Amino acid sequence: MIDLATQIRKLDVPPGSLGIFWLGQAGFVFKTPAEKIIYTDPYLTNSVQEALSEYGSGFKRLTPSLLEPEEVEADYVISTHSHADHFDVQAIPIIACSPRPHFIGAPDCEVLYQQAGLPRDRFTILHTREQLDLDGFRLSGVYADHGELAPEALGLWLDFGGITVWQVGDSAYCPDRWQEQLRLGVDVLIPPINGAFGNLNEEEAARLVGAAHARVVIPCHFWTFPLHGGDPAKFLEACKQHAPDVRPVLMAQGECFIYHP
Repeated sequence: MIDLATQIRKLDVPPGSLGIFWLGQAGFVFKTPAEKIIYTDPYLTNSVQEALSEYGSGFKRLTPSLLEPEEVEADYVISTHSHADHFDVQAIPIIACSPRPHFIGAPDCEVLYQQAGLPRDRFTILHTREQLDLDGFRLSGVYADHGELAPEALGLWLDFGGITVWQVGDSAYCPDRWQEQLRLGVDVLIPPINGAFGNLNEEEAARLVGAAHARVVIPCHFWTFPLHGGDPAKFLEACKQHAPDVRPVLMAQGECFIYHP
């Protein structure tokens, strides 16, 4: 079996399409026809369990990582906020040993980049409603409500030459703050469904999918930690009620999905 790092590297993305890999939890890899590789919220180690050892097995990793940090070949590594399952404090310094990736994160990630020893020209801080024009795609910060747990958390809106992806990030259900995104419509919507620690639950995520008029929805943020919750079967049932015209794509960890408009 070909390892995941090799699969990502060798994937040939057809023109007008987008390659998407799910790493587990909230981690994704996007690959463009121009061979650009973007990682979002990769969680590759056991740093959460080590940081939260007082919870016993509550934050034990239930699904092993399919990728070692030193195997990451990326042009950009993006973190929606500073929580360890989105900003992997053990993996980021290892990934940064390669001169290739540029790091982008929410404002609360800045101190973590500094602690990881990244020079200022290797990372960019992204704010809500701010846009960055990068190598063949546009990245925008989108409002997210992660409460006092991470008040500077944000979601991501990525435009890959007309293919739009909205990675909601860790957020409560707040459609009143997402009116711009809901008006735009989106090709691929990626919501959390775990319903814990202030995040969307299965039904709220399905309601957002319908309101956003997404073409495809890929749920995430489930089955990594015992205390996180999230039931993809409930989410699929809720989509039948709230978003019957949207195509749900339930990905296995390490699976690749090619989005064709």
